[in-house]
Amino acid sequence: MSEPINQLNHDKRISNRFIKSMTVACLSGSIVHVVLSIFYFIIEVPEMFTFSILTVFLFLLWRQLFKNKWIQVPFVLASLNAVTGIILAEYFIGWESNFNIYFIILVSSLFLYNGWKVWQKLLYLIVALCLFLCLYFFLSGSIAVYKEINPEILKYLSLGNTLSAVAILLLILTSFSSSIIQMQNNLETKNKDLEKKAKELDSSLNKEKELGVLKTSFVSTASHQFRTPLAVIQSNTELLGMLAASGKKQTSEKYEKINSRITAAISNMTDLMDDVLSLGKLTSGNIPYSPEDIDLRDFCEKLAKEFNLIQRDGRTLDFVVNGEPYKVHLDPKLLTHSLSNLISNAFKYSAGKENPQLSIQFKPTEVALFVKDYGMGITPEEHTHLFEPFFRADNVTEIQGTGLGLSIAKEYVEINKGNISAKSILGEGSCFEITFKR
Repeated sequence: MSEPINQLNHDKRISNRFIKSMTVACLSGSIVHVVLSIFYFIIEVPEMFTFSILTVFLFLLWRQLFKNKWIQVPFVLASLNAVTGIILAEYFIGWESNFNIYFIILVSSLFLYNGWKVWQKLLYLIVALCLFLCLYFFLSGSIAVYKEINPEILKYLSLGNTLSAVAILLLILTSFSSSIIQMQNNLETKNKDLEKKAKELDSSLNKEKELGVLKTSFVSTASHQFRTPLAVIQSNTELLGMLAASGKKQTSEKYEKINSRITAAISNMTDLMDDVLSLGKLTSGNIPYSPEDIDLRDFCEKLAKEFNLIQRDGRTLDFVVNGEPYKVHLDPKLLTHSLSNLISNAFKYSAGKENPQLSIQFKPTEVALFVKDYGMGITPEEHTHLFEPFFRADNVTEIQGTGLGLSIAKEYVEINKGNISAKSILGEGSCFEITFKR
């Protein structure tokens, strides 16, 4: 179905180019005959003067017919007019006037139009050739009616006819080729639009695939991560029921342990839901960005103190500042989320190791923040997936987590106009670097 439509569109474009070139040819022909009418008036050949004036109006009429997409009728009429003009010119002025040169325009124009069928083109060529031969044999040796015309004038007339025929032919070809160039430009524009749409479609498909992967990962991770705290809550509530059913008086320490385990499980579930909600906001683009000038040294020092207060293993976050401090234009909420995720991971994945470290490096053109731990680290093969949602390294599967923390931290950093990178050595620890332009 598409091939016939494409062929039809192609034929239509060629037909439009031919119409444009023919309208140019008709306008040029009318101008040439205005000049010829003046010439015939000067050399006093009234028959040719009358014919030239009539032809001027005929060319303008044919031009209008071509514009209205009448192609074959004006083309045939123009051909008959050309033959008539050649016969009259040869009869009244002589073969030396070289009016037969206009046959070239007719034949050349024929091959530019694809609307003619093969037999029509052949018939036209045979008729044109026969007419030319007949004219040549019958009129080339005849004596013109106005034989007293100066031979020098006839030479100039012959030259003028040759130049005008060549000029008209060049105008036709130029108009035809300019239409082709315009069509090529239109095609290039359409190709660019198609390429742009194809890229947009690919981008949409990739996003759909990513969403599919995220949904699958979420179901897998959430089902696992929810199962553990729910199991803890269930087992401890059952334990509470058993203690209550025994009828024995229990110490407050037992109830406190059970309560703390339930509270910790609820906290883990809350953290999971917070991470999922944060990821949902990020993917939907609903995160507000409100930067302000902040004292980065005081900001980080306060954050480090808050983390030190809640650590249960006795470790603290070492805080180091290098360089001359200055204020930085950042969104404090986004920065808090980013650093909190990194610091929380630093403590989580380095249990029993040295204190993690938060350091600031003030540079002339940028500021860099480093969160370093001396924990597990990851393998080089897994390094490229570090900031992907729901990714968890093989060596941390026994540690509670969603695999969303680093992904969320990266998104927050980028919204805050910064960059984040990581270095990690398996068994030695990891170091995350955040940089912001000054």
